[in-house]
Amino acid sequence: MPLRKLIKEFNAYLNNNESVLERDFKHVADKIELHWGFPEFYPFINKLLVNDHDRSRNGFPPEVMQEIYELHEIHEKLFPDKKPKI
Repeated sequence: MPLRKLIKEFNAYLNNNESVLERDFKHVADKIELHWGFPEFYPFINKLLVNDHDRSRNGFPPEVMQEIYELHEIHEKLFPDKKPKI
């Protein structure tokens, strides 16, 4: 199921625009969907948001990073009890 159908707040954020994350990085979008609503979402999404220089990856384009960040923000609002306590 596309993230925009699963998460109405993400659909509102996208407005009528296509999700670049879903279009170009479907495997990442699928993993976000898998973790959505669970505590495991946070370690997964944080690995996507943090630039780890020890890896040999190019990183995401800025528009994809913005979508990932927005999904992180939405998840925090919808599932505050799932966020790990520090």
